Amino acid sequence: MSKLRLALPQPPPKRRRTREHVQHWAPTAGDVAAPSSPTNVDLAEEAAPEALPNDTLTALHLLKSRFPAEAAVTPFASRSQLYSVLADRTLADRQLEELRRTAAIRLLQLPASRDECAVVLAGDYAAAVQQCKAGLEEKQQQQSGAANSRISGSTSMDLEVFDWFAERVLPRCSEVMITHSELVQLLGTAPGVSRLLQPRQQGAPAAVTDHQVSLLLNQGLLTRHTGGPDGYLFSMPNAGLAVRSVAAGRQEILGLLQRRHQPELLEAALLKRKLQRSVLGVRWHVADMIGGGSLLRISTAVGPVLRAAKRGG
Repeated sequence: MSKLRLALPQPPPKRRRTREHVQHWAPTAGDVAAPSSPTNVDLAEEAAPEALPNDTLTALHLLKSRFPAEAAVTPFASRSQLYSVLADRTLADRQLEELRRTAAIRLLQLPASRDECAVVLAGDYAAAVQQCKAGLEEKQQQQSGAANSRISGSTSMDLEVFDWFAERVLPRCSEVMITHSELVQLLGTAPGVSRLLQPRQQGAPAAVTDHQVSLLLNQGLLTRHTGGPDGYLFSMPNAGLAVRSVAAGRQEILGLLQRRHQPELLEAALLKRKLQRSVLGVRWHVADMIGGGSLLRISTAVGPVLRAAKRGG
C-alpha cells in the first residue's frame, strides 16, 4: 500500500535583520530644523554631516549653541568647524564670503596663523561693543562718587565712539583689518553718507580724538597690526585666553592620542576628558580638528572612534 504524502505549505523564509540600516541612519534635512529650540539642537547633535542643510548661517548658529559658556568670551567658530558640519566646502566658503561682504558676520584673525580666522555673528559682535561701553560707563560712574554721580560731558562724548564704531565702522569695513586713516574717517562719517561724497581735504571732524581710538584699543575691540601697514586688526574683548586656546587645545588632544599604543580613542571617552591648556573644551576642538583634517572620525560597532591623522597623509 503506497503512502500518501501531503504537501504542506512552507512558512515564508525569515528575513534577516541587517545592522547597516541602524548604523548608517541619519535624519533627513527636513528632520533638522534651525537650531532655535533645544529639541532641534539635540537632533542636530546626532545628525551626520550630510544630513544637515548646507547653509553656512544655520551652521554658525548651531556651532554657537554648542559654544562653551565657561570660555567667558563672545561665541566664535573656526572655518574648520564649518567644514565638520557642512558637506560642500566650496559652497561653505562661497556663502561665508557672502556673509562677510554683507556684514552678517565678522572675521577676526587668529594669532596661530594669518590665514586662520575666528567667525563671529555680527549681532554678537555688536552686543560685545555695547557691553564695553556699558562697563566703562559703570566704572566711570563709580569713580565719580556720590557727590557727582553724572559722567562729565567730555567723558560722555568720549564714550560715543563705541556707538560710532558699531554704526559707522562695522557695517562699512568687513575686512579683518583697517588702517588708522580709514578708521578715523569712518568714525567721523555720519551714518548713511558715503565716504566718496566727503571731500578728502576735509578729513574727519575734530570730535574724533586719539583718546577715543585708544578706548577701542584698551577695550580689546582693536589690536595694533604688526608687520604691515599702519592700522589695526579687529578683535574681541577678553579673548586673549580663548584665542590662545585654539592652538593649545589642538596640541593637547593630539599629544594625548599619540601617546597611546594606537593613536585613537572612542569619541565618547575623549569627550569626557578635561583639557588643561584650553578653555574651549574638547567638543569645540573635536569639531575644529575633524573639519581641519587632523582627526579622523571612524564608525565602529561600539561607537565613533577618533584617530589622529598621519602627518603628511
